[in-house]
Amino acid sequence: MDTFEKIGYTLLGVLALLWLMAMLTGMVIAFPFDLVGLVALVGIGALFMKVCKERLVNKEDDYYSKNVER
Repeated sequence: MDTFEKIGYTLLGVLALLWLMAMLTGMVIAFPFDLVGLVALVGIGALFMKVCKERLVNKEDDYYSKNVER
C-alpha cells in the first residue's frame, strides 16, 4: 500500500466517522421516534466489525490473494 492510498483511506475513514457522528446526533435529538434507526445502526456496526475481524485473521484469503493467478 503506497502513501497516497493510505492518505485516501484515512480521509475516507475520517469522513465516515464524521457522518456517523452527525447521524447519531440527529438520532439522539429525535430520540423517541428514531430509536429503531439507532438500533439498526448499532446492529450494522456490530456486523461490520465481525466481518473486518474475520478478514484480518483469515490466512487462507491472504494466501489466495497473493499466490493464485486469475
